[in-house]
Amino acid sequence: MEWTDKLATGIRTIDSQHKELFKRINNLVTAIRQQRCKSEIDDMIKFLDDYARVHFSEEEKHMRETAYAGLDQQHQDHMRYLAALTELKQQASLPRVRGRSYDLSTTTNQVVVDWIVGHIMNLDMKFGEYLKQQGKEY
Repeated sequence: MEWTDKLATGIRTIDSQHKELFKRINNLVTAIRQQRCKSEIDDMIKFLDDYARVHFSEEEKHMRETAYAGLDQQHQDHMRYLAALTELKQQASLPRVRGRSYDLSTTTNQVVVDWIVGHIMNLDMKFGEYLKQQGKEY
């Protein structure tokens, strides 16, 4: 998964956080390829949990401050992601048998990749456009 300018919202803090997420996802993909996913998956899930709470809180705070009408839709999408992440954490808590770490790693990667790209392209970009129209910068 590669960060491109097409994914930039124009909001410095949010784009910076998205870039870090992409970097971590790529690290997980590398671990899967190198068959190190068992040692990497728990750290990745913890990062995703911490990241989501900080990132979503900051994003929604900016939206409230600017009276962004799309806040409810953003919040609902954030909650869907947190529900998927909760399911991944439950799967990660199960005993690991041969191949289970690989399956969990690829599932984690797929959930995150599908969600983040769709979320950025469909919702975060709209917020970036809204800020540009309002002449505001973050």
